[in-house]
Amino acid sequence: MQACTHPTARAVTLFPARDYISGDRFEVLRCDACGLARTAPLPDASRMSAYYPPAYYGTASARRFPAVVELLQRALYGGRARAVERLAGGPGRVLDVGCGRGFLLDAFRRRGWEPQGTELDDRSAAHAREVLGLPVATGAVDRWPWPDHHFDAVVIWHVLEHLAEPQLALERAHRVLRPGGVLMVGVPNFASAEARVAAAGWFHLDVPRHVVHLTPEWLGTALDATGFDVRRRSFFAPEYDAFSFVQSAENRIGLRHNLLYDVLRGRAAKLLGSGAGPARVAAALALALPLGLVAVPMTALLGLAARGSSVTLYAVRRA
Repeated sequence: MQACTHPTARAVTLFPARDYISGDRFEVLRCDACGLARTAPLPDASRMSAYYPPAYYGTASARRFPAVVELLQRALYGGRARAVERLAGGPGRVLDVGCGRGFLLDAFRRRGWEPQGTELDDRSAAHAREVLGLPVATGAVDRWPWPDHHFDAVVIWHVLEHLAEPQLALERAHRVLRPGGVLMVGVPNFASAEARVAAAGWFHLDVPRHVVHLTPEWLGTALDATGFDVRRRSFFAPEYDAFSFVQSAENRIGLRHNLLYDVLRGRAAKLLGSGAGPARVAAALALALPLGLVAVPMTALLGLAARGSSVTLYAVRRA
């Protein structure tokens, strides 16, 4: 099932956007029938792989971000694992769809869950497998080998926006979850105040890797149609929101797109090369502190107002 099957004539161009890595140009369209926004033109599978260079994943043995950032991630992931566990009634089997480097799945394992991850290929699964020792199956969602009702929880953490058919992933999650099982879904919030103000400069836009641009309304409707009851919503993800505020502001000011993000990535995970120049790097770092002081209270307030730059939904599979 495609995310939007309405005729292209129903699509309205919102704004042009550019891939900050390759420089290729795209547009962000919104269907005026269902409200779903998407990236156009959509590269085919062979072309899309070029937009995920090796540095995007980094090397398995090296950090992709500073140690303090990864420590913060792990602490927050532990809290999310606890939230899922409370709804599920205790540990069980958990599937992390697009588990990436595996930190969130590892948080579940530390709490006694039986972990299983998925990734598109061996390259993206390397850190979770080789460093953390997690089981990770590779391949598309329509090739999952698990039987119906096999898992007690499924996690789709900032993955749906990468899929041309996000509804299909929700349907597969519903199939492999037991009745009463818990689904946790997190996505960038295209309806957020930050997304509306920053537009093409929004850090989370990330065309063309982000194929669709989702809102809480679309996601809630899709979950209901798939057979889930939403039990909890959160509009605050500290490891994403504060930095997104800073980087989006620097993008709007006119600094090289996502320069600060690239500066903070590990040596083996650089995406922009050395073309930014020391003056621009210095400007990006100098602006980060005052913008960060504004970002912390601002993103907290936006989260409380349900306007944060990310949204997480916790849902239960109907019996």
